[in-house]
Amino acid sequence: MTTLQPIRPHLVSFDTDSFVRPVHRLTWHPVPAALDGPATPVAGRRLLVLGDEPSLVAQVADALRTAGAAVDEAGPDVTPEPAPWDGIIDLNVTGREYTMDGGEWRAAIARTTEAIHHRYGEWHAEVRADRCCYLVVTAMGGLMGYRDAGQGQPLGGIWAGLAKCLPRELPTLAVKVVDVDDLASLGQIVVSELSTWDLFEIGHREGTRYALTARRESTGPARFTLAADDVVLISGGARGVGFALARGLAERFGCRVVVTGRTALPGGEHWLTCDDAAYEQDQRDRISAARTTADLRAVRHRIRREVELRNVYANLSAAEAEGLRISYEACDCTDAGQVRELFARIPAPTVVVHNAGIDEPKRLDLKPAEEVVRTVDVKVTGFANLLREVLAEPSRRAALKSFCNVGSLAGRMGGMIGQIDYAAGNEALARLGFWARDAHGLPVQTLCWPTWERLGVIANYDAAVRYVSTIAPEDGVRRWIDEIHAAGSDEVMFIGQIGSALVPTQLRGFWLFTGHPDLPRLHALAHFLGTVREFEPFRRLLSSVNHRADTHPCLADFRVDGAPALPVSMLVEQVCAIGDWVVPEGWPLQHLAELRDLTVRLPALKLGDELTTEAVGRQEEDGWTVTITVTRADGEAVGSVRLVYREDPPSLPAFDGKTTPLPRPAAKRLSWRGLALGYPHWAETRIQVPAVTASDLWTSPFPPAPGISPAAVEAIVRSTGSEEELRVRRILVSPGAQRVDLLRSPDGGRTWVGSTDGRVSLWAELT
Repeated sequence: MTTLQPIRPHLVSFDTDSFVRPVHRLTWHPVPAALDGPATPVAGRRLLVLGDEPSLVAQVADALRTAGAAVDEAGPDVTPEPAPWDGIIDLNVTGREYTMDGGEWRAAIARTTEAIHHRYGEWHAEVRADRCCYLVVTAMGGLMGYRDAGQGQPLGGIWAGLAKCLPRELPTLAVKVVDVDDLASLGQIVVSELSTWDLFEIGHREGTRYALTARRESTGPARFTLAADDVVLISGGARGVGFALARGLAERFGCRVVVTGRTALPGGEHWLTCDDAAYEQDQRDRISAARTTADLRAVRHRIRREVELRNVYANLSAAEAEGLRISYEACDCTDAGQVRELFARIPAPTVVVHNAGIDEPKRLDLKPAEEVVRTVDVKVTGFANLLREVLAEPSRRAALKSFCNVGSLAGRMGGMIGQIDYAAGNEALARLGFWARDAHGLPVQTLCWPTWERLGVIANYDAAVRYVSTIAPEDGVRRWIDEIHAAGSDEVMFIGQIGSALVPTQLRGFWLFTGHPDLPRLHALAHFLGTVREFEPFRRLLSSVNHRADTHPCLADFRVDGAPALPVSMLVEQVCAIGDWVVPEGWPLQHLAELRDLTVRLPALKLGDELTTEAVGRQEEDGWTVTITVTRADGEAVGSVRLVYREDPPSLPAFDGKTTPLPRPAAKRLSWRGLALGYPHWAETRIQVPAVTASDLWTSPFPPAPGISPAAVEAIVRSTGSEEELRVRRILVSPGAQRVDLLRSPDGGRTWVGSTDGRVSLWAELT
């Protein structure tokens, strides 16, 4: 039996208690990439250039001024007065040599945070998609660290992760990370990359421009196998995913696993060992006793820490009861002395897993610079301290078989709202892994995980699953052990289904996602989107697209007055595709249920001019409604419609099967060749609708699948006989409307009932 898919659930939403989906293992590879995209002039912009090296700041600033921009400069010794900058060019610590003891990055990321704070409010309110920008320069050899990274500056990864996450909070901000191998031509490169916002990450190496593409690859063969005499050290491994790995290793191999936490476990505290019911009552009593806001804040902070420690205590107690060799050591990985003492207390580890991390979601404008530094510090300084101790003694270096960084999709692809600093720390960790691999020949790998189902440090699980599906803990542990045994020295990303929490500007970050099954869907989302002009999340989108004659089969099929024209069915697909981006806050699951008051001026469908589509959404009594208007470049109206979305797939009116003879009107100004849209077969009381696929319509590598049968829509257009204006009171759609195979009318052509495999899936009422 054919499965009937829901009609356009917004982008994609998960609607079950479990958000687990199949997970794909991807690795990234640099590939040549030409500059491609609409040009954005540099002249007339006001820009801030930030950096730690005055000579580089001056070089880039001079090149930008030559290109016509107004430029302010800032560095360790120069702090400009805040100004209405259109963009920030962030050179960060580019030009400085990385050392594991270096801490200059802290002041640099604080300056960046303060500069963005200054512009955050206006950038957040900006609806134009061609005005504000943030460009980061890194220096890891021009291939983003994927080759010969040992002489590079891996801490640029802090700013790379920050940049890729910024569009989550600033939806119209254009971002780009530019990695270079030669600082002498940096000014010219920056000017060139500022002119086109095509991809999120670009490299320049030996005169060639590169991008990163993701490919599906399996884990390599095991290079070693853990045994009972091995020691595994997991920083921050006493809770969440770290402890899941600890249990998996101890259960499967009997090895000793050492997990760490920032502080020693308290002894003899009632709140630590009492049962959950007693502790919940204790929480309520303390919260009720708070008399001021400050008291309440302090109580909640203490309770949060107590809950963490209770979780640690419960994990360790359960492991001990089961005879697992898991022990806890107090060690703040950002403290070099504590890490040194830890390594002195334990045998040389076979495997080191840097899992420690902080995730405290809060919008960047509400997060002080010192909080950003603290979050990044756990990843960056923690890694340096662990690595230093591994290298401190030859016996430790010889014992080490795998050093595994625990990264996140937040760093690689951009995290959720409130995770900008978390993304910065994780992307820095990945690039530090490249550096350690090439500078010291160590088997350092970075694993970028999605959210683990109901496990981990994610503070807002319900929000997280709107960004990407989750991984089952047992699957994560199995994959993690395989990666450790393979002892790779690269970055590996695990990702499932991409969720609904997208903004249009983020699609550029997924273009070369070649190994992922969601790539066709992402490209299909962009097909009708064209160039985004203005965007207000959860309210409005304005975009333009130019359909050029003979570029796709469907654009050569329909003609008005003998001239190529956009078929009405493709206009319907366009307005629905744009409407799908304008959703209620929270990206709830919803289905397109109804198109109301569809009006199309048929002569205005002639190709040649750019079409601009505006979609405005609001909640109405019977569902989320998006009002859409389409105009030509000269302002001439093309069409309009209201899209109504509801939580459940719609049910259509009952149809008793009774029909009347169908008229056969002939529209002289309109003609169809039928090569792409098919030839409907007209009978006295029914129309057989041919099957039309996305590949029949479009020559794109990833053509957008139609949401409503194009052949059915075109047959209804023909039936009206109209040559000037098409007016449809409403179109109701349900699963199967994509593949209508039969049209019938109970009233001689004013109402049309479409069926799919004998089931009513389309109901259209003309005016």
